[in-house]
Amino acid sequence: MLVTALAGAAIALSFAAPPGPVAMETIRRGLRGGFGPAMRVQLGSIIGDMTWCSVALLGLAPLAQVAWLRVALGVSGVALLVTLGGMGIRDSFKMPMALTAPVTETKGGSFRSGLAISMANPMAVGYWLSVGGALVAAGVAGSTPAQTASFVAGFLGGTFAWAFVMALAVRWGKPLLAPVAFRAITFLCGATMLVFGFGLASQTIGNLL
Repeated sequence: MLVTALAGAAIALSFAAPPGPVAMETIRRGLRGGFGPAMRVQLGSIIGDMTWCSVALLGLAPLAQVAWLRVALGVSGVALLVTLGGMGIRDSFKMPMALTAPVTETKGGSFRSGLAISMANPMAVGYWLSVGGALVAAGVAGSTPAQTASFVAGFLGGTFAWAFVMALAVRWGKPLLAPVAFRAITFLCGATMLVFGFGLASQTIGNLL
């Protein structure tokens, strides 16, 4: 069972570590409000990831091939990424130059952003349904309840560890930034989110043609 748990942790890190929309939103929220908002974005993302991971482990990978579902997720993902990207660019011009006082925001906003990005991102859906199906087929997970529980425990351990490290890095990196760098990074996060959104739009349109 230890090997299965380690496999779950490795899968979690391989998915969470590469820069993506969740990382960009974590940085943006963390620069605005500190450790708490950054961590809540990550926690929301974990709930979304676990939802799709559970779908995959239940053997529902064929859902990834349903055309209307892929289009619906694509449209939702594009709208969400473009909106968050625009907010990031707006914040880079509106935020105060002082870095010492966090910007107050509702606790639910950061969590909902992370959850929505994870749930509406077709790339994440495709990843989990394809990888999850492969894991079940290979017998790494899904063979027995105990094996599946070990995999999920390892996966959660890996994602929580990464979430904590990511939020902590943003928290401790913030005081080291000069005001110009503070604004520039926020702008870059927003612009990168727009790039993700436009890329997803192109992919979604390509699937329709």
